[in-house]
Amino acid sequence: MKKQRGAAEIGSPAELCDCLKEYGDVLYLLPGLPRELPEQFDAGERKVNFVTLSEHKSIIEYSIPDQVISTSLGITVGELDSITAKNKQFLPISAAPGCTLFEVISSGDGGLWEHAFGGPRDLVMGLHAVLAGGDTIKTGGKVVKNVTGYDTTKIFVGGRMYFGVPVAAHLRLYARPEWTHTIEFGANSVLELLDQASVFMQSDIPITALIISGCRDSGAQMFVQLSGHKVVVEELVKPLKAIAVKSLSLAEDACEFGAADEKLLRYCQSEIDSIEISGSISQLRLVLSLLQETISGKTEIRIRPGTGRLLIACLSKQEKNSVLERLRDELERAAVCLVAAYGDETFERRIERIGLAEEGNSNQAIVRSLKLRFDQKRIFNPLVSW
Repeated sequence: MKKQRGAAEIGSPAELCDCLKEYGDVLYLLPGLPRELPEQFDAGERKVNFVTLSEHKSIIEYSIPDQVISTSLGITVGELDSITAKNKQFLPISAAPGCTLFEVISSGDGGLWEHAFGGPRDLVMGLHAVLAGGDTIKTGGKVVKNVTGYDTTKIFVGGRMYFGVPVAAHLRLYARPEWTHTIEFGANSVLELLDQASVFMQSDIPITALIISGCRDSGAQMFVQLSGHKVVVEELVKPLKAIAVKSLSLAEDACEFGAADEKLLRYCQSEIDSIEISGSISQLRLVLSLLQETISGKTEIRIRPGTGRLLIACLSKQEKNSVLERLRDELERAAVCLVAAYGDETFERRIERIGLAEEGNSNQAIVRSLKLRFDQKRIFNPLVSW
């Protein structure tokens, strides 16, 4: 790894706009704090700058009756929660308290509560974003009924700063639950718990969070969260346990809402050699069956069934490459198409459609046209691609 010479940090939208207008022809922009860069990444004659917005924390507008807050994206998840909690509201994104909204929206991952509330793509109703020429655009609106035309907001949410830099957002809030009951089910295999998760999801029980983790050598566990008014939550626990397979082990924990979420956050986080796959439960079952002989007995599998997220925490680069090669061969043979995200040998994050040729039904042509429209000079985040 190497530190890019001349790297600088951009901390405000105004500074970002000025920098783009002055140095746009010879600039690379990367998200996050200044850090070591891969040896394979060659910036050439370009300047490398890191966008953090960490000091840009202002609340633009907060409508308590409409449950909408407009804020700059340098504010952290913890800081926003302390503001909304005073009005018994919250933004249903589970992330480390020190994580900025810029990081959350850039990654597009809402954590544990995606099962019940959707992720940032569902919670962000509008954005202010800076484009490669230094111009600022507005997408979406402050309330759902004001949103018309193409949903341009979703281009930037989860885009990892590939098309532009989001600097402010209109966010949808929810009434804050008072109580959380978490049940941990244990089993010998991830597949056994995936079947049980399907049963839970087909019931009418309003589950807040559902996540599975395990490996072949040491078994698996599934965490199910119910949140809301304490009396209601405790009543819902009874039918949930009643439809669980009796052979599963069971442990329970109940507390005030949000107090125990940090211990589960690790199951939503990926390591450097992880592969993230999106698909339906039946497709995720197929992937796990195809990879039984490819992944080691100690490799951890993490699944969020409600949002179709599967994460394979590969133990090495060699295992990651073997898994990807196996998936490409088997999914093409089975005529199944899935999307996988992973870091390659240059630490570039790649979003790949596996099991289908790049052209034809693929969305690669659309992504290329959007990149050309929003970032003709390819200034934004060269370490990510679709």
